[in-house]
Amino acid sequence: MTLNIYEIFHPIIKILLTRINKNQEEENYKYIGFLLIYEIFRKYIDINKIYIKQVRKIKYYDVINKNKKYFILTNLSNTYDIINEIKTVLPQIYIIHVDYSNTEQIEKSIKDLEIDSEKDKILIVEKITKNNTIINLIKYLNKKKSLHSKDINIGCIISSEETLNQIANHYPQLKVYTTKIIYKNK
Repeated sequence: MTLNIYEIFHPIIKILLTRINKNQEEENYKYIGFLLIYEIFRKYIDINKIYIKQVRKIKYYDVINKNKKYFILTNLSNTYDIINEIKTVLPQIYIIHVDYSNTEQIEKSIKDLEIDSEKDKILIVEKITKNNTIINLIKYLNKKKSLHSKDINIGCIISSEETLNQIANHYPQLKVYTTKIIYKNK
């Protein structure tokens, strides 16, 4: 089985990717990250319609299903510019800071986190996936929180082909959403 990689080709994302440089890097990551998270969550957020009968008409509202939880796990020191505006738009999303450089730090960050694998959605967000430290987090979620890799999604702006191959070897049912893949020179 192969890894599910979804490369997002939205025209605005592609324009912003070409403009990433030292002067505008944070601003561009902010917009790319926001659009990336939008693309990922539009498939997973469960919306319910609430109808309110009034005297002369019926009003309806779209609300997020409160029986489900949506978690973004990320190292905020690296991704704050990406995540910053998400809570404003979707206050129901739980943003959890996780230092996943090693297993002890992961345990310290999320040991008390309660996740229902049947209902809840997990998104791991990174700017650049270029090493295998993310595998530490996936392994922890899999073994200690009993989450199956098919229930975990990764959203990253730039992915390394080598890292994607390592993830695919360990967790082939995982879904990865990215805007650009950096291929190793052959």
